[in-house]
Amino acid sequence: MNSDNDSINSLHGDNVTNSYDFSKKPSNDFASFFSETIETIITTVVILLVLNFWVAFPEVVSGASMEPGITNGERIYVERLTKHFSGFSRGDIVVLNPPGNDREDYIKRIIALPGEIINISDCEILITSNAQKFKLDEPYLADGVCTQGGNSIKEGRALKLKDNEYVLLGDNRPRSVDSRVFGPVTYDRIKGKLFLRFWPPAKFTIY
Repeated sequence: MNSDNDSINSLHGDNVTNSYDFSKKPSNDFASFFSETIETIITTVVILLVLNFWVAFPEVVSGASMEPGITNGERIYVERLTKHFSGFSRGDIVVLNPPGNDREDYIKRIIALPGEIINISDCEILITSNAQKFKLDEPYLADGVCTQGGNSIKEGRALKLKDNEYVLLGDNRPRSVDSRVFGPVTYDRIKGKLFLRFWPPAKFTIY
């Protein structure tokens, strides 16, 4: 019996010792959890910064210059990859800094490409590209919209673009400040191309 009691006492002693060690473990677990959480947050922030700088960035549309297709208050994502790989095409919707203004982002549509000749006349846009002249078809405009010239691209006067210049216009021509006002935009002023509208959810669109 004494031997059995000794065994029981010894077992109880072991249990007390194990219980004591176990009581310290949550502190270590919390420290490990806290460290992993901080590491995850930092990693996430770094990834988001890299994505924002190299891949894509969000914007909130302000104003009516791209109606009816894109309206005030909508949230969009703009990708940077096209600029560095395939280049821009006519009809692309892009975000840019207008000439002489690095603080504001404008959203416009590419209408004329480097080296082309553009002429705005009688509510129409005429493009000469590779010695071929054509009237630009613009199905994205609202019915009855008339495109008129401005201070930089004058009505009825042809303008030849340089090798790195683009003409960018808003779809809502009467209410858009664009290349007709501030002139052609150089390649380096274009920040990226619209590829996703994510707000409002009902108008979710991949471009």
